[in-house]
Amino acid sequence: MCRSIFIVVVLALAAASCSSATSEESSTVAPVTVSTTTTTTVPSDEICKIGDLRFGTEGLVAALGEDVGDATTISTIQWEDSATCERVVVAFASDSGAPASSLGPTGVSVLAYAGIVRVVLPEGVDTTAVADMLSDGDLAHRIFVVRDDESHLFIDIHAETGHTIGARASTTSSPSTLIIDIIDVESDSTPAGVTVSPSSIVLTPTPGPTIYPFSVEGYAAPSLEEIRVEVRSKGNLVGNRSLSLAGWSDAWQGYDTIITDGPSGMVDIYVGTIGPEGEPDIGATLTVDLP
Repeated sequence: MCRSIFIVVVLALAAASCSSATSEESSTVAPVTVSTTTTTTVPSDEICKIGDLRFGTEGLVAALGEDVGDATTISTIQWEDSATCERVVVAFASDSGAPASSLGPTGVSVLAYAGIVRVVLPEGVDTTAVADMLSDGDLAHRIFVVRDDESHLFIDIHAETGHTIGARASTTSSPSTLIIDIIDVESDSTPAGVTVSPSSIVLTPTPGPTIYPFSVEGYAAPSLEEIRVEVRSKGNLVGNRSLSLAGWSDAWQGYDTIITDGPSGMVDIYVGTIGPEGEPDIGATLTVDLP
């Protein structure tokens, strides 16, 4: 008889902190772009040929920003195309509503397994005018602004399925912007990607082989106050847990729970909302292979 035990784990997304000297354009990695409306500029062959910053393909690719910045709000996210890459530009406002002049400590990483560029923002950036957006890119597909369980904001830029990406980042001051450039890189392997639905995004586990214990981690749609995680084996429900959310309406909401043990073989994991009769409603389902 199989048993399934769930342990809620606090989603810890540590903001990368690293100080750098103020300049008109300080170094970092890759472009990030997101906005409730997509803004496209005239294609240019030059935007990703300027400067000598290298593109990183895994882990932390840039740590930038000032020790203290006046940026408090994500005001816009724009996407730009180029013959050599794609660029995402994030602009910030200050408490007064005017364009911010500087951004606090910020980290940019490539989550290679998922095909995601992640921007961990300083704690001072605590509001956003953008929750998510679609881009017109061949590389950058969709951008999500997410709050973790401590309400700290981060940005995930999802690549199109099947692409292995590299990224670099830089900042400008007065006004403060974060610039992320993304390129397609050659690789012998392709990212496992993420499982997407209107109500939930599942980053881990990824479909395929995995072992116990494993984390069910991702983010849920704005305004939801609860999502359900279910484990099914051969069509039978063998375990479930409801995860409480803060109900933030301005951004997606991070969640994380651990499954310590359960059935072997092909197992379906459902993450999403539950209908009036207690059945799965709108959500993401993926299949993992457990020993």
